[in-house]
Amino acid sequence: MSTHTPRAAQSNANAIFISSAYFGGGAAALGGTFAAFYATVKGRNTVLWTGAAGAQCFVLGSTFWFSRTVLRNNALEAHPLSPKEELMYSSLAGSFAGMAGGALRGRGNIIPGAIVVGLMGLGGQASYTVFEHMAEKPADSRPLLDRLSSSKWWPLKSISDADYEKELSERVIGLEAEMAMIDERITALKQEFPRSSDTP
Repeated sequence: MSTHTPRAAQSNANAIFISSAYFGGGAAALGGTFAAFYATVKGRNTVLWTGAAGAQCFVLGSTFWFSRTVLRNNALEAHPLSPKEELMYSSLAGSFAGMAGGALRGRGNIIPGAIVVGLMGLGGQASYTVFEHMAEKPADSRPLLDRLSSSKWWPLKSISDADYEKELSERVIGLEAEMAMIDERITALKQEFPRSSDTP
């Protein structure tokens, strides 16, 4: 068993490095594309801007993914991660990435980079958690009008046939009661003011 443990650890480490490189490469591609477009619009050196932005985005992306994966894997060995822990690890990973990216631009950018990218990691993880929670909810198979009518923001409400018949019956009973009261009032008026008989 002990002979397989180092191999498994080495394989896991290789997988982390490879996935971090892929993530960093994707970030570099996006950053380089944006930098090339910006440099073209502003009339700057496209090659220089693309290379610098790509390198910085690669450092940011790969460091973030590596740090986040290592932190999460260590915690997952003990217990499943809670949403708060996911937020914490993504924020920490963002701070590490910000420090690495800031170091490329000078010492003065290390702390600001850690704060800014840490907040970006926190916001990104929070958004992902919200969307993941929404995706886990069972889909509502009701028609659109039924879903709208059940919303508290929709002014019109739909009712079933049984509820409609019940409401209609209650209104009929109410009208019959009002008509009975009117008949009683007419009878009382006739008794209060009897018609005088015509004299010959």
